[in-house]
Amino acid sequence: MAATQDNMTCVVCTEVYTSPRFLPCHHTFCLECLEELAKRHGNTIPCPTCRAPATVPPGGVCDLQVNFYFTEEALEQARSEKRQSMCPVHTKEVAIFHCTQCYQVICLKCKLTKHERHTTEELSDTIARCKKRIENKLRTFALAIQSLKHKLETCKQNEKRVQEKRTAVTEQVSQSSPQI
Repeated sequence: MAATQDNMTCVVCTEVYTSPRFLPCHHTFCLECLEELAKRHGNTIPCPTCRAPATVPPGGVCDLQVNFYFTEEALEQARSEKRQSMCPVHTKEVAIFHCTQCYQVICLKCKLTKHERHTTEELSDTIARCKKRIENKLRTFALAIQSLKHKLETCKQNEKRVQEKRTAVTEQVSQSSPQI
């Protein structure tokens, strides 16, 4: 997961790419980051990685080759993983524990300091436990839905029988009553 995020991270803004573009040297950066560089440097941008000069196309930075290796789905997944896997206190640290007393994801620094005497478990264990609980609840809900569907079908059958009896009684009453 971290390797994937690193491969999808712009070295200029240190975020997962947004609208990634190739420079002629084949390094990739966000479109916005390249636009900022073009504002500062004009028609020739020095590559932030290798310093090779890159000429801005006549249509602007947006006309640079799109890095088609990164699908938008893959980039969005990397953004989601990055948001979810970082410690909320030490934002540069990966959250690897769950404090069961505070209901928070925490990093090793938090575990050794603020949450030192708290009960913690590895985040992967918490995720597995929660996943199992959700799967059990889903099975319970599926059984409840199945039971309710059965009851609904029974009610529909009862309603149909009542309608048939009502029609039969109405016909019987209209045949037996004298016509005025």
